[in-house]
Amino acid sequence: MVDDLDNILSDIQQQCNDAAHDMFGGETSRWHNPTYAKLMDNPDSVGEMKGTCGDLIKIFLKVENETITEASFFTTGCGPSIVSGDMACELCSGKTIDRASEIGGENILEKLGGLPKDKTHCAHLAASALQEALGNWLRKK
Repeated sequence: MVDDLDNILSDIQQQCNDAAHDMFGGETSRWHNPTYAKLMDNPDSVGEMKGTCGDLIKIFLKVENETITEASFFTTGCGPSIVSGDMACELCSGKTIDRASEIGGENILEKLGGLPKDKTHCAHLAASALQEALGNWLRKK
């Protein structure tokens, strides 16, 4: 009986993993355990964007000598918003403000290996939040 239950649970887990892979591509681990998901104390800049879907993404940056030394994000959104915010932070970390300003939604989608067509807006939302944070930092400077 226990073996049967273990097999059933294993099958269910595999189905969940397959569905997550379909939804988030090869970056499923970002959804389970995003590296950059946290509210940042005393950020040098914050960018916030809200999508038409209702998802909110905030990007927090710490900047030293015009280089992003730390990035984090917060979202009220779905799994694709989580993986997109996480990838935006990864892509901008360690880059100069100028280099980070080149990061767009297509860069995030490429690094994620894509998202379902109805969720690609999440990558563009994360990129817009990053650009807002960069613009806010430049205005403060």
